[in-house]
Amino acid sequence: MNTIIKLLIAVIKMPTKIGDRIIRLQQTVTKLTNNTYFPTGWIAGTLTQAQFGLDVTAYINQVTNVKNHVAGAVGLRNAAWTTLKADMQLILAMVQSKANANETIAEAIIGSVGFFVRTGSGKQKKQNGAFNTEVLGTVALTSDGTGPHEWEMSKDMVTIINLPATTTAQTQVTGLNTGDVWYFRMRKVNGKKKTYNWCNWIMLKVGAGGKNLGGGGGTHSTAGDLPTA
Repeated sequence: MNTIIKLLIAVIKMPTKIGDRIIRLQQTVTKLTNNTYFPTGWIAGTLTQAQFGLDVTAYINQVTNVKNHVAGAVGLRNAAWTTLKADMQLILAMVQSKANANETIAEAIIGSVGFFVRTGSGKQKKQNGAFNTEVLGTVALTSDGTGPHEWEMSKDMVTIINLPATTTAQTQVTGLNTGDVWYFRMRKVNGKKKTYNWCNWIMLKVGAGGKNLGGGGGTHSTAGDLPTA
């Protein structure tokens, strides 16, 4: 059964040329400073606003060192870029979560940090996603794959709760506390029990309304089993 997903999807579109990449990163730092939707001191998963600024500066410094032929700078530049790619994914999850929770201004939220918007209408291919449903404390999870899947959730992306596996690419988690922030991820398992890589963590602040999951998945109650925040 297809799921109707009417979302505005945030897309980073990071330039490939290093000079353009630096400009874009600096713009992101600026746009996330005194941002209307992300107040000063924002935290994206394990990433703080201050740390993001430091990571951008570290990358720029190593790019400069490469130009100046400093020994070992290429490796340090590449390592700094790997860190920033992870940073941007955490920021993307934060922005998407805020956009999902505020559909009427989702485009403004996404644009406020310099990200791009991918739109669509009607029946769309299901994506790796976590959505609030109309039932308070119930979250719907979907995967862009098909068939059996495994699911996990976490408060900090370190301590992980394994959810029951399903025979389909969708499921629900019930009994969550409204206002809590959770991270979810999923991976496909084929009929021969071959496992695939986990998708990136998807951040969601638990609330009510907006998203429904089509039939066929499991429903996992976690009431009473969740660690305290």
